[in-house]
Amino acid sequence: MSDDELGSHYTDVPGQRVVAAALRAAYAWSVRDVHRNAAMLEIARMTGVVMEAHGPGRGPVTPLELVGVLRASLGSLLAGVRGRPAELADVVLLDHEGRLTENAYDLVCEHVVPLKDVVGSRPWLPSWTTMHSDQIRQQVFTAMIASTKQDEYVASRRFLVEHPAGDEQELVELKDRAGGVRLAKGGYRDVPEDQLYRAPNGKGWWWPCAECRWPMAVASSGKVRCRYRPHSAVFDLVPGDRPVLRRRDGARRSSPPAGRPAEGAKCVDAGVWRFVVVPGASELRIAAAAEHAGAKVLLWPFLDRFDLLVEAGDEKFSVDVKECLSLSSLIERLRRRRPSARILLPRSCEWQLETLQDALPELAVLTETKFLGQVRSAMRKAR
Repeated sequence: MSDDELGSHYTDVPGQRVVAAALRAAYAWSVRDVHRNAAMLEIARMTGVVMEAHGPGRGPVTPLELVGVLRASLGSLLAGVRGRPAELADVVLLDHEGRLTENAYDLVCEHVVPLKDVVGSRPWLPSWTTMHSDQIRQQVFTAMIASTKQDEYVASRRFLVEHPAGDEQELVELKDRAGGVRLAKGGYRDVPEDQLYRAPNGKGWWWPCAECRWPMAVASSGKVRCRYRPHSAVFDLVPGDRPVLRRRDGARRSSPPAGRPAEGAKCVDAGVWRFVVVPGASELRIAAAAEHAGAKVLLWPFLDRFDLLVEAGDEKFSVDVKECLSLSSLIERLRRRRPSARILLPRSCEWQLETLQDALPELAVLTETKFLGQVRSAMRKAR
């Protein structure tokens, strides 16, 4: 499906445009030291989008006014705008340092709609601020399905999920050893500076999230954590020429990850991480748990008609894993495109079950916990 066809599935309402414009403006402000002229021009353009949605005499009317509003909750910016997402009312996009908050990366990005008809695309803007999730996934998967071979598709997608970051030469060697891996060109890039720590000797370091393996964000306060909040481990940075992490909560259930040199390191784009790697990590975790119970699992069967086909004794389960923190976006997506398998909410989204069932009572929905319980029960019966 083309980007234009994907885009036509999205209703272009003022609330969606304001959210997309706010995120783009917030990102531009956060990188203004690097892209000064382009960033300020982008903020001015996004101010125009917001003014158009609000109408004459309402809302911020200058770029600096818009930036000031982005430091407060989105509720004030969305007040009086038709189609405003209620779940974003308390979300703040910029912190006191002028950096994007975690909400921007793990929740607000799920509400992005393209604004190409208004302002065009900008090469320095990341994909997750300009395109919706389906477009990003489609771009990534196009290279994977070029051969239409199921084993190559699975190998390619699994490689991307399991290796979203690493030493460039090591990634090349792993890809060659895996065999049959097809990835989009330019899929890996330098680790962003705000996901690095610069030691006194000038050497850079990064740390992979234990759950998704993508570089965690490094705040000036010394807090280190994954930008996807359900990946909840938080660390304190112990600075030095060879920096280490210490768990902020004091728990000993897992050791902090070791620092890795920034020189020669690459990682996937934030959009690929958020919409391919993050859900993929949950899909692989659920598949591994089913296999541990003795079941046979096929990943992304029929070139991703759904996510998992699990054979447990005499029973077969086909499920589509939906890792979407925005419940309203998930409901809209499911109404627009009916799934071809049961919906499975991973552990980070199990809280959505009751509301999702109320909104879409005709769909079969279950949680990761219940699903794995069914698999184990089916395996016990088979024995």
